[in-house]
Amino acid sequence: MILACCSDLIFATKIRSTAQHVGVPFRSANNLAAITARLDRVDDGQLNEPVTGLLVDLEPGESALAIIEATKKKSPGVPVIAFGSHVAVDVLQEAKRRGADAVMPRSQFAANCRSCFRNMAAANCDVVGCVEALR
Repeated sequence: MILACCSDLIFATKIRSTAQHVGVPFRSANNLAAITARLDRVDDGQLNEPVTGLLVDLEPGESALAIIEATKKKSPGVPVIAFGSHVAVDVLQEAKRRGADAVMPRSQFAANCRSCFRNMAAANCDVVGCVEALR
């Protein structure tokens, strides 16, 4: 299952729609507590498969960066792809420093998210494959 932490409701809907179209299990998780519950597979009566990837919108700034850092500490094998404004170079660089496996402008992520979903959902996901799909 792929998790997405996205503050923009319209863009989050596009991400969800793409996941459904590709046939990838998907859930939104908009804060660290929700992401931790999904990583721990806490039963909440909804989709509860192992997490194969995390998408993080960097728009919220520090809280998004903290999510990346905490996720990589808890589950270092889960690929994290962060996306944000192309003009927010400092935040994009900080996301990489905090552990994101791939960091890119939102437009690049949007243009390539189908390939991203397919690679992240694959069994034994290869982080390099996820990143290469986005180039």
